Amino acid sequence: MTTSATILNKEHATLGANTRVWDRVWQHEPSLSKDNALLDREKRSPRWSMILKRVQEHFGSIRELKTIELGSGRGDLSALLAQLGAQVTLLDANQHAHDQARHRFDRLGLTAMYVQNDMMGTLDDHQDKYDVSMSSGVIEHFEGPDRLQVIRAHYDVLRRGGLAIISVPHSRCAPYRLWKRYLEFRGCWPYGMEIPYSKSEMRKRANQAGLQQVQLQCMGFWQSVGDHWGKSVLHKNVDWIERTSILDSSMGFVLLKMGVRP
Repeated sequence: MTTSATILNKEHATLGANTRVWDRVWQHEPSLSKDNALLDREKRSPRWSMILKRVQEHFGSIRELKTIELGSGRGDLSALLAQLGAQVTLLDANQHAHDQARHRFDRLGLTAMYVQNDMMGTLDDHQDKYDVSMSSGVIEHFEGPDRLQVIRAHYDVLRRGGLAIISVPHSRCAPYRLWKRYLEFRGCWPYGMEIPYSKSEMRKRANQAGLQQVQLQCMGFWQSVGDHWGKSVLHKNVDWIERTSILDSSMGFVLLKMGVRP
């Protein structure tokens, strides 16, 4: 029989494993040139173009918007928004990630608020506070009922009329799924539990969380081929971040959801 103590022990073991995974991921800080290249790449991406367009259409201007990035890491999206005048907050449970974010923002002459907290924890101080909530490559690391709760967290921190932006891997992107299975088979997968989203699951959970005017967009089929197979198969770094394909809508790597808190 499963007891409450057994369930609690399993939860603690999972939390400990997740902490070790992200401590390892954020242990090494990229060089200045690499960091500049990563930000430039995001700025050239279709994802950023769509985010920028939707935010500007919804609010008219980015300047002075209050934004929060949940599970922010080094704050790629927040850095780009801060460059356009947004007042950004970075929330992450990992101290290494915060240290790297501080170094980046200080180097770029940008300001931010840094909050060391788990997005599944208590967010009372942040509820109903922000114009934009967002995350990128975060909520696919949750399972079961937590997959709704993490989307609800994006909703809860928004003001009425605020915009939630979530980017995740798309479950129907064949190059990504094959690459992930290959690394798991070899015991080299670095990101712990990762369950990509389908369009139908994302729409369902966004609606359950209370978001309205939900828009879903897939992109990045060639990005996945280049990023995940370019080095191992073509034996060179391939940057196909801007390359489009007729397969983007059905098999694109990036699934982007944007929705409004009514």
